[in-house]
This record gives sequence, structure tokens and C-alpha cells, in this order.
Amino acid sequence: MAGASKAVLFLVIFGTSASCDAFIETSCRLTSAARVCLFARKAAQQKKKKQSLDSLLELENDLHKRGYRHVIGSDDSGGAGCIAGPVVVASCCIRKPFSSFLTKASSSAEDLIVSQSEAEVLALVNDCKELTSETRRTVHEIAMGNPEVFATTVAVRSARAIDEMNLNRATQEAFAESIETLVEMHSLPQGETYAIVDGKISPKLYAARRIQSDDPNAEQFTTFPVRPYVNGDGNVYCVALASIIARVERERLMFELAVEHPEYGFADHNGYGRKDHLEVLHRLGAVDGVHRMSFKQVKSR
Repeated sequence: MAGASKAVLFLVIFGTSASCDAFIETSCRLTSAARVCLFARKAAQQKKKKQSLDSLLELENDLHKRGYRHVIGSDDSGGAGCIAGPVVVASCCIRKPFSSFLTKASSSAEDLIVSQSEAEVLALVNDCKELTSETRRTVHEIAMGNPEVFATTVAVRSARAIDEMNLNRATQEAFAESIETLVEMHSLPQGETYAIVDGKISPKLYAARRIQSDDPNAEQFTTFPVRPYVNGDGNVYCVALASIIARVERERLMFELAVEHPEYGFADHNGYGRKDHLEVLHRLGAVDGVHRMSFKQVKSR
């Protein structure tokens, strides 16, 4: 039997378990078609699913039980898909019990320290891409209006900074700044603090102090754990909340750029490399300090 046929037949008969994957990869001489079939199925399995509120709260509740009273979630907006505008990172730490602002986690409406309508909106928090722009703005307004519940910080790296140091480094610096600022503003004890960063890489906190700590006579430098979490914005409540704050804050900055440069439509495409943006870029050229001049799509215009 041909490799592709054997692989597909095995999937039909035995399903989609990890053991099936192992069988296919080791027991079949896969043709290109079979490999594409297997890859597509794996990609579908890994596709993000919108999590329930209980699922979003699960990791934070577990960390609280382990003694980490202050869990910080961080996410960025304006990454690799953008060719203009800044990258914005937001961090959020929830300072009160979930029962004080979430209707589902509250045993009684009397326990809430926000309004009933606000609690209902906060129960909708999820990956910002899963929410409407109106819901994102409402969540942002509630979070910023209740600083005793939500400790938040925002860090920004401009397009010029991205060009100077590259996007990854600029983003990681913004992550570090946002988290460090939040910890210092609220004097969070390091032994009770834990940070979760959306993505594959965790930022190196307190880089300048670490350089100083290389001195053999200096006191050993320690910090709190920072965990990278792929798709954290769709799986952890505080990261999802940070993703919403980062997106709304960046959209506000892009609106300001749209007022300054109305012909570019920054409020519509938010600096992403959409066709309409590329057409305007080709016709009018790049805006210094706004477009990311080191990016291929900008360079070629």
C-alpha cells in the first residue's frame, strides 16, 4: 500500500491520538502527500480554542495555592504583523479575589466591589482577538477605573527603537520594563510574585542589575519566576486581560497617528501590512519615525 494511503487509512480507522502519530511517522514510508496530511491534522489539533472562564482562572488559582499571591500577566500588541507604529506591552496583576469582581466566582452579588454590569463584562475576558472592539474598550475602561483591583502598567517601544534594536529585542525590553515597573510601583514581594508572559520567550528582568551582580564581591542577584506561555492570552485570565489592555492602548496611539497622517489610514489598519496600507505606502512613501524602515515590506517601497 502506498505511504499516503496507509497513513490516511490508519487515521480513519484508529483516530487521532499521539500514539497514532508515532505509528504513522515511524511505520510508514510517507510520501509528500501523507506528510502534508499529517502536518495539517497536527496543526488543527493545536489550534487555539476559546477557553471557559473556569479554565482561564485555573492556573492563577493553582499559583495562589502555591504561595504566589501576586500573579502578573503580560502580553504585547503590534508585533511582527505590523509595519508601522510602536509595539505596546501591558502587564496586569489582580490584587483582589476573583469573587470580588467576577459573578461566576462570586457566591453573592453582595461580595462584588464592582457593579453587577461590570462584573458581567469582566466575565467575558478572553484573548483580545476573540472579543469585539466595543467589548475590549469596555474591559479596558473597567480595568483602568478600578486600580485597587487591577494593577496595570504599559510600556512602549517606538518604530524607530524597533529599527535600531530589532523587533524581538524591543519587545523583550518592553516586557521587562512593564513587569518591573508594576512590581516596583506596588512593592510586590519577590517571593510571592510570579509572572506569565505570552509567547515562547521570557524577558530577562533587571538586566542592568544583573551586570552589576557579575562582580564576585556583589550580593547574589535573584528575582521572581517569569514563565513564557504560548497562547497564554487564550488560556490565562490575567494574560488575556493584559492582551486587551495592550491592544486598546496601541489602537489609541495609532488613532493619534491617523490624525497626524490622515492619508495613511492608520486608524483602519493599525499599522498592519494589509493590502490597502501597502498601496498607500507605495503611492506616498514611508513616514519617518512611524513606519518600521528595517522591515522588508517598507524597504521595498
